[in-house]
Amino acid sequence: MTNFISVHGVRIYSVLAALVPALLIVWPHVPWEAIVTASAALFGAGVAAATHEDTKTRRARAASTE
Repeated sequence: MTNFISVHGVRIYSVLAALVPALLIVWPHVPWEAIVTASAALFGAGVAAATHEDTKTRRARAASTE
């Protein structure tokens, strides 16, 4: 499971980010606190995914220069 998340982390993040506005359409009376919490969690996940992708890029560059 962790390998799947490692390989597809950015795709998973994209799906989750796309679902937040859809939740507002399906359930228009969702409290704003829940939306802010979900947005903050997605922001944190996006930063983690970007950091992971940057690490993979740095490792690939380091391996290609050796």
